[in-house]
Amino acid sequence: MEAIFRKLERPPSLLALVVLFALFNLLLNYFMPRELALDVRFAYSANEAYNSIQSMGPKVRENYLAVIWILDTAYMLVYLLLFSILIMKISKRKLLVILPLVIFILDLFENLMVTFLLLKFPVESQVLGFIASFFTTTKWLTVGAFCVIFIFCVIRNYVLKNQPDLKLNR
Repeated sequence: MEAIFRKLERPPSLLALVVLFALFNLLLNYFMPRELALDVRFAYSANEAYNSIQSMGPKVRENYLAVIWILDTAYMLVYLLLFSILIMKISKRKLLVILPLVIFILDLFENLMVTFLLLKFPVESQVLGFIASFFTTTKWLTVGAFCVIFIFCVIRNYVLKNQPDLKLNR
């Protein structure tokens, strides 16, 4: 596994991951019904989930299902690799590499729950709606934590490291 990361952390591979990350973001924004997609919401209720699903209509629901299992799954693999490499390069604490994996797992469970909601529709389950929202919200909280930790590591490693010693001379 470490050999894979060493190959992927080289500038050409890292650049390719960044380009793929941006490309998948554009594709998901284009193909996913952004105003209706549950993946991008935060702390929605089961009723909000079902209102969104009902607003989609049958064809959009079918497309949404395809998008989360084709585009979103590929995107998840790209961001898992990219975020893992970035955190490994910037942090001395290699345990932090678990954060991208947690985001990936939460996103996967979110997709499973949204799939169940879509396939069972028009039958509504408040429990499934709550569980889907739980995974979506927890995913976004973990993404936020990752971003804060990443920014902190960048500041610590590249900004503060290059500053003169801040101790007062006595």
